[in-house]
Parts: sequence; structure tokens; C-alpha cells
Amino acid sequence: MHYLARMALVALVLATAMSIAATGRLTIALLISGLVCFWFLPVLQLLTGLLMLRHRRVIPWRVALDGYFETHRPWSLWILVMAATVILLPNPGGATYPLALTAVVPAAFTARSLLRFSRVALGDSRRQAWQRVALHQGATFVALIAYMDLSVALWPRVLAVLGR
Repeated sequence: MHYLARMALVALVLATAMSIAATGRLTIALLISGLVCFWFLPVLQLLTGLLMLRHRRVIPWRVALDGYFETHRPWSLWILVMAATVILLPNPGGATYPLALTAVVPAAFTARSLLRFSRVALGDSRRQAWQRVALHQGATFVALIAYMDLSVALWPRVLAVLGR
């Protein structure tokens, strides 16, 4: 089951990048801690993938999931590059927001990959592919915002920035 290996790779990339970005180094203990902290993100990705892949007609689940998880490459690369960039900058805290804005690049590549996957692997028409990807991206965005709100009190922070 390749998609399970891809899920494990996503968890490993997240744990590695977060450990490096937070501490400037990587140890076995930090890696294990990161895996424990971020195990749910590949599971969340699986759930949004299952939502996207519902009503597929052409390929079996395992093949569809494997192809779906393959579309994570732009994000994996971006996450690792951002972790490396943060530790190399003299004032990483000051670059957080400008670096975060670069997330539009992997987001665009992922949307393009998902559209291609929907058209080629799932046999969708152009309209069906756009609907499938819009549903997926919307669900992912809602889950991301909910996670950020719960983990770092996002809403009070947004209000504080807007109140300046």
C-alpha cells in the first residue's frame, strides 16, 4: 500500500521540518516528538482525500489514494525549504509573515496537480475536476483554519492585527 508509505513520509517531513525550524537541529528525540505531535495531519489529509475521491468511477481506492498522496510533493518541498530558510536567516521571527506568503506557490502547484489527477486518473470532465478540487481545497482550508484557531488562538490574533 503505497499511500500508507506516502502518509508516513508526510508525517516524517512535517516532524523533521518543525523540529529543525523550532530548535535549529534534529535529534531522534525531536523527530519522535514531532511524529507524535503531527501524526494527525496525514490522517486529516487522508480524510480530505477520501472526500475528494468519492464518486470516482475509474480506478480502485488504493490506486486513487496513492495518486492523491503523490500530489503532496510541492508542499513537502516547500515545508523543508521553509525550515531550512528559517534557521539560516539572522532574524527568522521577522521573516515569518513574508515567508508564509510564499505558500501560494505550493498551493498553486497542488491545485494544478489535483486537477490533472482528476482529469487523467479519475476520468473527470474539466467541470467535474474543478468541482472535485474546489471541494477538496475548501475542506482543507476549513480544517487548516480550525486547527490554527485551536492551536494558537488565531481569531484573537487576527482581531489584534486588524485593531492596530
